Amino acid sequence: MVCLGKIIASVIVPTLNEEKNIYKTLKLLDKQSVSRDLYEIIVPDSSSFDNTVGVAKKIADRVVVCKRNGAGFGRNFGAKHAKGEILGFVDADTLVSDTWVEGLIEELKTKGRVGCTGPLENIEKESLKINLFYKWWNLQSRASVFLNYPIFPGFNFGVRKKEFWQTGGFSEMNKLCEDMELSLKLGNLGKVGFNQKMFVKTSARRQMEIPIHKHIFNAINFSLTKNSMSWDEYRKDFSKN
Repeated sequence: MVCLGKIIASVIVPTLNEEKNIYKTLKLLDKQSVSRDLYEIIVPDSSSFDNTVGVAKKIADRVVVCKRNGAGFGRNFGAKHAKGEILGFVDADTLVSDTWVEGLIEELKTKGRVGCTGPLENIEKESLKINLFYKWWNLQSRASVFLNYPIFPGFNFGVRKKEFWQTGGFSEMNKLCEDMELSLKLGNLGKVGFNQKMFVKTSARRQMEIPIHKHIFNAINFSLTKNSMSWDEYRKDFSKN
């Protein structure tokens, strides 16, 4: 699809072997409450060995392939191709509300606002422990905005492009918490917001693969020491590419 009007926002969806998830994610992003001419969808793919690229090309405005893994690098790589003054980041296994782009633009068109996020919920509901973890995560995102100590998840992340590059973008090191690190930097630059229209449901598959207590410990450890679990530890397919 080609955007003919003035593009305000660029929505970036990094991928690595997401053939099974990417179509539904992009389909929801393609049908939003704002005009399709106001935003573009970019998929930076880390050389997937499945058909992620082929599926993404059916909907995305642009699919760009890189030879390096990592969510931080992938998001930055996509941002380098962005035309919009506003950047939105969503993961390939995240389902957005039909007002997500509207909330993104609304929030970051507000004077002084540099970053934003919105409500989140897990897709899979089988585990009570994981359900409670996501309720806590959602509450934490809201509270962090109120306290101006933003901790935004990378799968529901909005930022003005100017401030994105001013902070250096997402960390490209082989470790998690690159989203937490960037959101804290943004909090030092200006105001951040929480917009109800930016509601997402995201897969809890990683929490099903790695125990919840390890996720919590990793976040605390990063807050205190800036050390974090590596992507090789977090994703089984990371080192295969």
